[in-house]
Amino acid sequence: MKKLLLPFMLFALVFAAACSNNGETNTSNENATNSGDSEETTTSETDVKSALLDFQMNLISTVNKNDSPIYAFESAKVAEEKPSDEELAKMKSEAEDAAMQVAEDVRGVEVPAELETYQSDIETALEDLAKSYETRAANLSDEAEAAYEESDAQFASFEEKMGTVYKDAGLTAPSFAADLVD
Repeated sequence: MKKLLLPFMLFALVFAAACSNNGETNTSNENATNSGDSEETTTSETDVKSALLDFQMNLISTVNKNDSPIYAFESAKVAEEKPSDEELAKMKSEAEDAAMQVAEDVRGVEVPAELETYQSDIETALEDLAKSYETRAANLSDEAEAAYEESDAQFASFEEKMGTVYKDAGLTAPSFAADLVD
């Protein structure tokens, strides 16, 4: 009987150790699965943040591509050596055309798929930006230091709406005004 007792105890010990390791493996697998979900969420958040920053750079590039005549006209009005009336009229016409082109380009900007959660908010903000440029085009003034209150209010609305998107995504709201001025 002693001969059978030793192998039986050894078998029981190995069996108990195997069962104990299997439980640890299952717990490890569950932890790996849970951390995988956490990593996926983090990656998704990172993708959204990255897409939002890429979108911002694309939007700035889109606007800055055609808005130079607007700022050239505004600068010419306050320059020490003002251009002739004919030159100023030509610059004003170019500024109006540029503002309308910017509005059209802004409406053509596509919201990336990674930002579909914020798509409606972004599109509403983009419409405010486009309207801001259209309003500016319609109200360009020959007066130095002219105020564009309606256009500025629409731009502020755009910045506020985009700021909310950035904050919701866990980012600091940017100042588009600083980036969109040549």
